[in-house]
Amino acid sequence: MFSFRSFFRMFGVVVITGLLMALPGALWAAYVTDTFEITLRSGPTNGHKIIAMLRSGQAVQVLEKNEAGWALVRVLDGPAKDKEGWVITRYLMERLPWEKQAAQLRQENTAIKSSLTDSDSQWLRYQTREKELTETLEKTSRELEALKKEYKALREGSADYLRLKEELDKTQAALEESQTLAKRLAQENESLKFSQHIRWFVAGALVLLCGWLIGLAMGRQRRKKTTGLHFS
Repeated sequence: MFSFRSFFRMFGVVVITGLLMALPGALWAAYVTDTFEITLRSGPTNGHKIIAMLRSGQAVQVLEKNEAGWALVRVLDGPAKDKEGWVITRYLMERLPWEKQAAQLRQENTAIKSSLTDSDSQWLRYQTREKELTETLEKTSRELEALKKEYKALREGSADYLRLKEELDKTQAALEESQTLAKRLAQENESLKFSQHIRWFVAGALVLLCGWLIGLAMGRQRRKKTTGLHFS
């Protein structure tokens, strides 16, 4: 979609670039044009000494331009790096040379392929990790269900245990009470046996005493009768 804002922005960039190129002493980047090898000379004429040969696509910085079509440049790369000299302006261009563009595109393509390879490897790692996490989750879920069942059984067992313990405590209390009662009854039984023995002993003594008294009385009666017979 056409945008006036984009148009004016591009127009402004073009105008500013043109003004910078027109200003004397302005600096901008440039490249040696494609499929050429040009001379770097000590002055702005073909009669000046050749300082170096600049190959196609070599980067330079334009320091100055004159009306005769020559530009003073500083070499930015290659064997003649940092050297300054004059070249013919029409052999310079501002766009990136096709060779460098192709090399840059090849690098970007290699980087994209490497990125895709890394993405594939990372995707495989993610899939493996997801599978591991899924298996771990399933295992944890099974263990949790088992723990829930064990906990439920433990709760039920605890309830039965508490009920049995309460009944056991009651039984033990009743047993202790029964043992205490049995012990008291045994003591009372022993006391009763002792009292019974005493009673039998007293009864026997009374029988003997009564028999002795009866015998004594009968003996006196007999003596009286015998005495009466002697006096008559």
